[in-house]
Amino acid sequence: MEEEKPIRSFICIELPERLRHRIGEIQAELKTYAAHVSWVRPQNIHLTLKFLGHIEPHRIPEILGAIRPMVTRHPPFTLVPEGRGVFPHTRSPRVFWLGIRDDSGVLSALQEEIERTLEPLGFPREKRPFTPHLTIGRVRLYRKPKDLTPKFLALEFSEPAFEVDHITLMRSDLKPTGAIYTPLDIIPLEGRLKREADEPPS
Repeated sequence: MEEEKPIRSFICIELPERLRHRIGEIQAELKTYAAHVSWVRPQNIHLTLKFLGHIEPHRIPEILGAIRPMVTRHPPFTLVPEGRGVFPHTRSPRVFWLGIRDDSGVLSALQEEIERTLEPLGFPREKRPFTPHLTIGRVRLYRKPKDLTPKFLALEFSEPAFEVDHITLMRSDLKPTGAIYTPLDIIPLEGRLKREADEPPS
């Protein structure tokens, strides 16, 4: 029997379609400037809560079993797409990102609990502090990106808030044409569970 290959995976929040569309508009405008930046396809953009790396397929039930009880205790919450910036700094940008504002504090608490829950299973905590953001482009060659930075920072980015009622364990397959993402499982938050329980059977 052929041994199953490790799966590259992460835990994330998926974005509403209207937000993906707006990101595509921003990228289209930025692409008109000469800069060696690899722009992430809007359909592949998500808010990462925890990158797991390559895991053995048989460990998926263990991971889900650990985080599901904790995740389902959290209520649904809203996030506000707002702000933009670059990493690590404007003098030498490597990543262009759009911001996510967490007014409720639920997102930060949820992400911290995921870190704490998975650490005993062999997934080290992220050393950098959690900064909610959406990566929309990565610098491929440092030639023109610093010229693009002020133009990017001058753009207005403020979109309607959206509700989060579940998180996703996502599989990532890297292909020459770009990453292909496949949901492995969806974990609902408490409020979504209640709504589904109250809905009459179809």
